[in-house]
Amino acid sequence: MTGPAPRTERGGGPAGVAVLAVLALATVLVGLWHLTQGTSGVGFGDLLGHLLGEQHTGGAPVGEIFTGSRLPRLFAGVAVGFGLGCAGALLQSVTRNALASPDTLAVTAGAYFTLTLVAAFGLTVPLWASGAAAFAGGLVAAALVLLLAGRAAGTTGTRLVLAGSAIAMALDAATGMLLILFNQNTTGLFAWGSGSLAQLNIDASLRAFPLIAAVVCVALALSRRLDVMNLGDDAASTLGVPIRTTRVVAVVCAVLLTGTAVTLAGPISFVGLGAPVLARLIAGRVHALSRHLLLVPAAGLLGALLILLADAVLRAVQGADGAAAIPTGVPTALLGAVVIVVL
Repeated sequence: MTGPAPRTERGGGPAGVAVLAVLALATVLVGLWHLTQGTSGVGFGDLLGHLLGEQHTGGAPVGEIFTGSRLPRLFAGVAVGFGLGCAGALLQSVTRNALASPDTLAVTAGAYFTLTLVAAFGLTVPLWASGAAAFAGGLVAAALVLLLAGRAAGTTGTRLVLAGSAIAMALDAATGMLLILFNQNTTGLFAWGSGSLAQLNIDASLRAFPLIAAVVCVALALSRRLDVMNLGDDAASTLGVPIRTTRVVAVVCAVLLTGTAVTLAGPISFVGLGAPVLARLIAGRVHALSRHLLLVPAAGLLGALLILLADAVLRAVQGADGAAAIPTGVPTALLGAVVIVVL
C-alpha cells in the first residue's frame, strides 16, 4: 500500500494532469474566440478562409490583420497572463500568504516605475534592456517590502500586505509625478500604465516566451522544496531544504516573470493574485494539484485564461471600436475584483 501512493504524489497524479489538460484546452478555445475580436470586422470565417488559402475577404487584408494585429495581441495575452499567474503562485508559496502577489508586494509598481523613469529621461533602449530595468525595479521593491515586513511576523501575516501596499502607493505616486513632469517623453504611457495588450508586432511576444519558459522551468525545479516548505520552516530545515536559498530563487523567478510581463504589456492588475487563488481552490478539490509541479503551471494557465477572457468579453460587449480605447488592465481589474469579492 505504501508503494503507489508516493509515486502518485511525486508525479502529481492523473487527476492533476487532467486539470492541466482541461485548463490548456479552455485557454486554446478562448484564444480562438479572442482571434475573432477586433476593429476590422474580420471574423472566424474570414480567418478560416485565409488559413485555407484565401488572401482577401471583402477587400480586407486578412493575412495582415491576422499576423499584424490579432496574433500579437493573443500571444501577448498568453505570455503576460501565464507569467503573472506563475509569479503569484511562487510568491504566495514562499510567503505562505494567500494575499501575496506581484501587485501586493509592489513588484509590479517597482517594474513600472523604472520603465517610466527610463522613458522620462528620453533613453532609447532595446527590449532586453527594458526588461532588465523592470527586473531591477521589481526586485528592489520586493526586497524593500520583505525588509519592512520583517523576518518573523511579516512574511505570513497582514504586515506583509501592509508593507507592500505602502511601497506600491509610494511608487505609483512617484510614477505619476514622472508622467506629469516629463509628459512629452512619456506620451502614451498613461494608457499603457493601466495595462495594454496592443503590440506593434509579434516580435516582443516571441522574445518573451523563451525567457518565461526558462524561468518557469527553474521554478518547477524548486517544486519539491516548495512542497516540503509547506510543512513549516523548521520541518523543512530538518529535512534538508535550504530555506533561504529556495526563497531567494523563487522570489527572483517571480520578479523576472513580472518584469517580463510589465515590459510587454504594462502593469495589469489582479491576475497575479486571482489566478493562484483560483488554482489553490481547485487544488482543494483535486489534491494532486496542490503539488507545485502542477500548481504553478495551473496558475499560469488560469492567468492566461483570465486575461484573454476579459479582453475578448470587453470587445464582444463594448464593440471593437469602443474597446480599443479601454486598456486591457481595466477589465482584468474589474474581473479580478469580482473574483476576489466572491471568494
